[in-house]
Amino acid sequence: MAATLEPPTWGFYVYYGMSIITLPLYIVILICLLRLRCSLKVFNSTFYSLLLQHCIADLFSMLGYIALSPARAIPQVRQFYFDFQGYYIAAATYNIIYYTLYIRCTGIIFLSLQRFVVITSPHSLFTLRVQNAANRNIILLYWITPTLLSIVVLKDTNFHFDGLENMAIVADKSVIQRNTLMALIVVSITCIISSLAYGALFIFVRKNSSKLSKTLRRELHLAIQVLVLLVAFFAILVFYAFLNYFSQFQNNGPIFYMRGLYPMANGFLSYINPFCILVLNKDLTRQIIKSISCFGWNMSEMQMSGIVTNSNKPQTNQMGNAVDGFRRSLFN
Repeated sequence: MAATLEPPTWGFYVYYGMSIITLPLYIVILICLLRLRCSLKVFNSTFYSLLLQHCIADLFSMLGYIALSPARAIPQVRQFYFDFQGYYIAAATYNIIYYTLYIRCTGIIFLSLQRFVVITSPHSLFTLRVQNAANRNIILLYWITPTLLSIVVLKDTNFHFDGLENMAIVADKSVIQRNTLMALIVVSITCIISSLAYGALFIFVRKNSSKLSKTLRRELHLAIQVLVLLVAFFAILVFYAFLNYFSQFQNNGPIFYMRGLYPMANGFLSYINPFCILVLNKDLTRQIIKSISCFGWNMSEMQMSGIVTNSNKPQTNQMGNAVDGFRRSLFN
């Protein structure tokens, strides 16, 4: 029975397979999106600003995990981490799991709510302010919110490696129980808020399906892209439900077994996004293919919606005309 509680190795192999295929693809997509934002106004909308931060968060999560965990298989790195584990290295190896989770949770909430307000309340002043938010404000909101949420986790430093050979993290049981419960609560709230937003969005689309303009239908396609990402969070919700149960009511054996599955779960949460982009975002995929193929970008192929063009941050004296044109275009 004890042998069955050993951390499984197949979860790591699945994670390595996902990383070999997806990590280079994700980096290419991120670079192309950054270039497109410098060349095409349509990719400077609030949605793409949030999506860009979400891509960066995914890569930060995976690269940070690789640097702190799989990299320990390198003898020189393992020795360095073991010798200097007291300088937050051991703590970072554990805390990064929850910090990067909370970043992605708040990110999917922001994306879901942005899709909701843009499609269901396009005429409101709040929507107009969201669509004209400065990029620096979007970046600050995206990263400061989960950082404040993670203070409870980041302040913990009482971690150490069990030995140079295994390099397993040793932590107090009370810390593990608190963090797994908090993670379950945060992921649950993420799923609830985003589901409510999409439920209300679904009702709105059903009532107004005959009046939706091409502009709003384009925005709906982006909402579907975010919806698929949300499905991944429901899978993570199941993972943390089991993890919390084992931490609260079982011994440490199942906890170590679930840790062996974490790389696969975290990889799934991070690596699903580039495939959602390629399959569900035709505009961005078309431009990525052209960029990689060195065909350049054709601005005439992009039908810029009134919603998206508002993201160019017009001056105050132009706001009235922008609003009028925006309102006329939505249900035509």
